[in-house]
Amino acid sequence: MRKYFLLLWLLFPVAVIYYHYNDGQDDLAREKAREHLNVIRQFEKAKEPDWQQIVEEYDKVAAALPANERPLVRHQIRLAKAKAKLEMLDVAGAIEDLTLLLRNAAEIHGQDVPITRAIRETLGKAYYYATTLLKTNGATEDEWRPFAERTRQIFRYLAEHQDIGALAQYEQRVETEFNKAIQHRNP
Repeated sequence: MRKYFLLLWLLFPVAVIYYHYNDGQDDLAREKAREHLNVIRQFEKAKEPDWQQIVEEYDKVAAALPANERPLVRHQIRLAKAKAKLEMLDVAGAIEDLTLLLRNAAEIHGQDVPITRAIRETLGKAYYYATTLLKTNGATEDEWRPFAERTRQIFRYLAEHQDIGALAQYEQRVETEFNKAIQHRNP
């Protein structure tokens, strides 16, 4: 019995070294990314957030993740980055990022999972923002109508795949959030 304990004691450093040079580095990178995300969330809660810096910090977090990180985590970070772009009113960049992200997430996770629904909802908000910004800046109906139609299609899809009356709730929530964003930028 004593020999087995001695053998285990001698093999323990081998197991620790093996873990350190394999999974240990990935776990360390994940832990650092988690801490970095907490810092970013504090930046977002500031009274006057610097959204450009927040977008850059999300890029740093995505780059620091291990190569074998789950796609869901990467998609959540990309979604948060797109939301920060919307806060900056970089609507065109957010629409481009969200469209690509929606395609990737739907391919990997499926059409009706929480992450895909969240991406689709944020994409609907981005199209709504684009419509409202174009309308308020005097664009012709031919310019803003495609964005409005795309907004309607996205919200309708979300509502039809959830419950009755959800379309009105989505549209009302998006309008409220957009009005808050505009008021925040123009006090």
